[in-house]
Amino acid sequence: MFNDSQTTLYIVLTISVALLTIFLCVTLIYLILILRDSSKVLEKVRGTVDKVNDFVLKPVGIISSVMDHVRPLIENVLERRAASMMSKKKK
Repeated sequence: MFNDSQTTLYIVLTISVALLTIFLCVTLIYLILILRDSSKVLEKVRGTVDKVNDFVLKPVGIISSVMDHVRPLIENVLERRAASMMSKKKK
């Protein structure tokens, strides 16, 4: 069976290809598991970002919108107050 070197070479090559195939299969399985876990983590991050958007950014946007409407009224009141103070000083 191991009489000539060519037979020995073929046996060694067969064993090394089989081991390489097993190594690649195990590596592929680990890669699939890692990608699956990263997908789960990404889904949780998306959920957290959505919650932050709902509870923080939307109220801030609403307050900003309200302030855009209220700011001219406040400025108008301040201008009238300043004008009345000026008219009182003149008297």
